[in-house]
Amino acid sequence: MSTILQRIARGEPGAVEASLDEYGGLVWRLANRYLDGAQDEVEDATQEVFVEVWMSAKRFDPERGNEAAFVATVAHRRLTDYQRRVTARRSLTRRSRDDLHARSLSNSVPLDRLDLRELGDEFDRLPDQERQALWLSIHSGMSHRQIGEATETPIGTVKTRLRNGLRRLCQAAGAHEPGERNREVAT
Repeated sequence: MSTILQRIARGEPGAVEASLDEYGGLVWRLANRYLDGAQDEVEDATQEVFVEVWMSAKRFDPERGNEAAFVATVAHRRLTDYQRRVTARRSLTRRSRDDLHARSLSNSVPLDRLDLRELGDEFDRLPDQERQALWLSIHSGMSHRQIGEATETPIGTVKTRLRNGLRRLCQAAGAHEPGERNREVAT
């Protein structure tokens, strides 16, 4: 008799639903534990896990282990990655908020009115190269030169990506960019 994952790998009708019925509770409990019960995050992470399980179904070999262990292993890996992304986004959001406050940008948008989740989502929507440059700068504390070396990018391009990314985030927050007020007053 075929396992659920073998049926998914063959594209059999009903196999996906069967996997949700059989392993939905397991994946949900794991996601809940990894993400401290943050409901929106748990739902998104659970969906990601099942997409990964379905995409990995062809790799499952019942002779090497049981299906539940395979699903749990895929879930563990995917949830660890998801947890890191959530933690990084929260860290970036906190740092962005602190940076906005330190630069007195809060004069144009009070920090208590900033939707930090939206700002984190806006960070996720940045072009990949801008997001990567900002991440390396903010999270890893890398200099422009170090970012350039790590990404094999000229320093001028790194600076442009950082500036564009920050500009987009400031616009999303409804805040003035650093130096923007001075230009407005001068004109």
